[in-house]
Amino acid sequence: MKIRLLFLTLTLIYACRSDLSNTKKEKNNLPPNIEIAKNIEVYYSENAIKSAILIAPVMMREQDSVNKTTFPNGIRLDMFNPDGSLGSTLTSKYGEMDHLTNQMIAKDSVVVNSTNGQSLRCKDLVWKQNERMLSTYGKVALQTPTEIIYGDTLFADENLKIYRIKKVTGIAQVKK
Repeated sequence: MKIRLLFLTLTLIYACRSDLSNTKKEKNNLPPNIEIAKNIEVYYSENAIKSAILIAPVMMREQDSVNKTTFPNGIRLDMFNPDGSLGSTLTSKYGEMDHLTNQMIAKDSVVVNSTNGQSLRCKDLVWKQNERMLSTYGKVALQTPTEIIYGDTLFADENLKIYRIKKVTGIAQVKK
């Protein structure tokens, strides 16, 4: 019985040890004053009603700055209607949240898919959380159920129901 107890104790001690050399190596690879969180979900609300959920594999923030958070490995932003139903989903390979202006900047392969069947593709996009609006000043392609509109600046509500495209460069009909 004593041998089993000794064996169990030794097993627990060695099974629970931490390799501090690996921990130090990982910490030394990071820039100083950077906080990192992995596999995060951030819930946004207005008047206690869910307005959006941000999902990201990595979130980074400088300890000296409370104004900006970056998402270097991409984001998924689910935007909800006032009744709580999903209105649209934004994805990109990079994101930045400016906490002073409440604006999310999405960059690199930005796609917005709305539940009304419309989709937007662009390089960069700004989501204005307080206004529930999207804007981009680069090339855009907005696909509706019947056509694809190409242009070079877009302002829209976050569900792509109301939109304005400046400098339209082409319209292509979509076959059903």
